Amino acid sequence: MTSPVWAQNDAKAWLIKMNQATKTLNYEMSFVIVHNDKAEPWRWFHGTIEEQEREILTALNGPGQQLIRKGDTLTYLQPEQAAYSIKDTVSHGPLPEILRTDISHVEQSYDFHLMGKSRVAGLPARLIRVLARDAARYDYWLWLHEDTGLLLKSAIVNKNNEILEQLQVSHLQVTNEPSEILQEIHQAELPEAFTIKNSAPMSAVDWQITWIPAGFEPVKVDRHYLFGSKNLVDYVMLSDGVVWFSVYLRRLDTDETIAATALSSGANSYLTKQINQAEVTVIGKVPLPTAEKLIGSIRWD
Repeated sequence: MTSPVWAQNDAKAWLIKMNQATKTLNYEMSFVIVHNDKAEPWRWFHGTIEEQEREILTALNGPGQQLIRKGDTLTYLQPEQAAYSIKDTVSHGPLPEILRTDISHVEQSYDFHLMGKSRVAGLPARLIRVLARDAARYDYWLWLHEDTGLLLKSAIVNKNNEILEQLQVSHLQVTNEPSEILQEIHQAELPEAFTIKNSAPMSAVDWQITWIPAGFEPVKVDRHYLFGSKNLVDYVMLSDGVVWFSVYLRRLDTDETIAATALSSGANSYLTKQINQAEVTVIGKVPLPTAEKLIGSIRWD
């Protein structure tokens, strides 16, 4: 994973190195996600077997939650729910999306800055700042291991340089061969995967979002029932390669009204408003004003 001398001082080259290291190296990592004075510890095993990725992410607190990757198939194991597998490119897990995304796509909406050297978890690191070109999204600070390019620490930061959420690695071990637990995952029979479309036209729904922050694109559009309810919703996931957020639209009964609700928790925003005879909700790691502007731009034919 060595880089040419010129690349050692190039922020984009470091991000590409991170991307390649994340997907190709064999490693075990322990990390904690911190937000709102809460700490969520995770353990991450990753490796390549038969030229395909194998990984398992395990939540160490609570009743237990696991995410397993076998190539492009993701399996979710959660307590009191049946395990299921999907073929997908976006995982609903604890890791930043930028670890696997196309860096050339990211630079359409962000600037990259190499800030210097540091130490994280006792290891030498380079700090890369991924700075949004507008106020519609947050900035990201990434500390990358000097030797491998693997992520050692990340922070989601607002325009006042206030840290909203952090990921901090406490242990990293890189090995020549995949760990035994990944060999077991490789042999295990997991639920058959179903495919989720990763792109769909907005014409799949009968309403439009007339303002979307530059660089964000719909990556999922569908209509489904909310888990555990009989409420049918239109669902749109939007991503800029660094972060994704979701828009839900539920038709209201003729006499039904809902009160507006706005909440922020760390980097996460939750906003619900009634637009015409529909309840619209935006959830994700975007500033609350972004969610408000987006909901206000929804139109019907």
